[in-house]
Amino acid sequence: SEGVREWWVLNQLGKRYKTSEESLELFIFSDKVSPPSLGFLAGYGIMGLYASVVLVIGKFVREFFSGISHSIMFEELPNVDRILKLCTDIFLVRETGELELEEDLYAKLIFLYRSPETMIKWTREK
Repeated sequence: SEGVREWWVLNQLGKRYKTSEESLELFIFSDKVSPPSLGFLAGYGIMGLYASVVLVIGKFVREFFSGISHSIMFEELPNVDRILKLCTDIFLVRETGELELEEDLYAKLIFLYRSPETMIKWTREK
């Protein structure tokens, strides 16, 4: 009614575990088998697989963060109202045909983007 219950007891052979009882020796044979989808890496072994995974993940992470140091200065400005007004003024001056004034305003905008200190001063919170 209770059913048969079986379990294994394994004893390790060695200097520390000398017993008079019979011991069970367990031999395991494990072949180097990889999934068929990774067959092209099986020839290089576990180090080849590890290196290729690390290199692929590293490349994706590097690609994701490349250029962020150059763009963060322009994307994280706190107050861009003055720069927006300057761009609007350039657009209005272009519409009216005052090319010399447009050139001066555009030179000012280019100077702002080339000078990080001036850009920080212009975009500070009031």
